[in-house]
Amino acid sequence: MATRIKRSAATQKRFEEGRAAARQRVIDRGVIAFRADPEMMDLLLKLAEHKRIPYGVLARSWVMDCLRDEAKNLGMDSKQ
Repeated sequence: MATRIKRSAATQKRFEEGRAAARQRVIDRGVIAFRADPEMMDLLLKLAEHKRIPYGVLARSWVMDCLRDEAKNLGMDSKQ
């Protein structure tokens, strides 16, 4: 369970502004990086080759499908 840190109102405001700015930089950059083990990469490449599409396109489509499903399950608009 996360522990909430007590901050002054001014410090909290600066923290939230910094977090919002960092979030926007991530959105603007549009890059996600994560490590995949060799088995996962091998399977991804094989599936992409079988479907005759680039593996990045395949992975991106899966992530988008999963995000939309999760947002729908949580009652969120996927455009938020």
